[in-house]
Amino acid sequence: MKKLNIVFLDFDDIKNPLLGAGQAKATLEVGKRLAEKGHTVTVIASKYPGYKSRKENGINYKHIGVGTNNIKLNNLIYILSIPFITPFINADVILECFTAPVSTLFSPLFTKIPVIGLSTSFEAERFSQKYHLPFAAIEKFGMRFYKYFIALTDYFGEKIQQVNPNTTVKVIPEGVEEAFFTYKSKKAKHILFIGRFDIGQKGIDLLLEAYAKIAKKAPYPLIIAGKGPDEEAIKELIKKYGLTNSVKMVGPAFGKKKEKYMTEALFVALPSRNETFSCFALEALASKLPIVTFDIPGLSWTDRTVALKAPAFDVDTYAKLLLATMQSKNIQTLKNKARIYARKFTWNDVADEFEEFFYLAYNGAQNKKAPMKGVAYEG
Repeated sequence: MKKLNIVFLDFDDIKNPLLGAGQAKATLEVGKRLAEKGHTVTVIASKYPGYKSRKENGINYKHIGVGTNNIKLNNLIYILSIPFITPFINADVILECFTAPVSTLFSPLFTKIPVIGLSTSFEAERFSQKYHLPFAAIEKFGMRFYKYFIALTDYFGEKIQQVNPNTTVKVIPEGVEEAFFTYKSKKAKHILFIGRFDIGQKGIDLLLEAYAKIAKKAPYPLIIAGKGPDEEAIKELIKKYGLTNSVKMVGPAFGKKKEKYMTEALFVALPSRNETFSCFALEALASKLPIVTFDIPGLSWTDRTVALKAPAFDVDTYAKLLLATMQSKNIQTLKNKARIYARKFTWNDVADEFEEFFYLAYNGAQNKKAPMKGVAYEG
């Protein structure tokens, strides 16, 4: 079978100090496995301070745009560059990772190569509300030009087909590294948040408001690890709620530092307002850490036996759920169930499903016709 030349349009790069978020990790994990299968894999990412085009884990990383310290400017220039670089891409298949704030990059308009949209950033409505600009309308308009989509959850698969019933959609979740299954739980010292310091998306303000309601009763302090643009705002909220003695910010957590905080955690607090999937949620489950979250579409893939959910953004209920989980006599059972549940998600399986769908799109283009509508949709 022909080995494919595959290009990922992914704004993020795993080495980008301004971001390096979950999708960059997913691109790396899928890309390196496709490269191991003999495919040529290239990632076209945004420039960032100190960027270098390179070959890593079999993946060719190339960069476009500007590499300033202003991630919003980098993002804007990356989006505006797509119409100019896409016509010159030489590939069999292009995977376009949807990019905030507009989601779609409109790349199918600029090439005859089959383009697969990936629902990595599907929050145009939120950005429309935040900036009072028509991002949601642009998202819906742009989605009509894609013949193929990969959705991370059933919820997003259904959303895609509601907007574009002529597209072929396959639901493929994220995966998790085997290393997290080897983490050995230690005596619990804290509850844990790890994520990008983006209050609007990650709901850190909701977590601090909820924790403040139970801080005097809480038997465990809260650790907040990560980086991002809202670091100072988070520090101010900690002071505002009088939590300086019970909430500790520890900076970015990678490698052994991340392992330490995860193995010493009782559970993970994940108060997000929006998620497309959340690789960290899956890492937590694999590490025997149940998650306490809000009931949002982006986490609909999590089972309620391992993800304890408050109604969306109900801070009072979330606070009670945090305290009840800290005091639960069944916490060890929850931990064991979490790891078992995470076993359903592996990067090897994910890469195999991506490869299968890439061949579907490639063969459809070679045959000069797309497959039947919805033939690849799997809920």
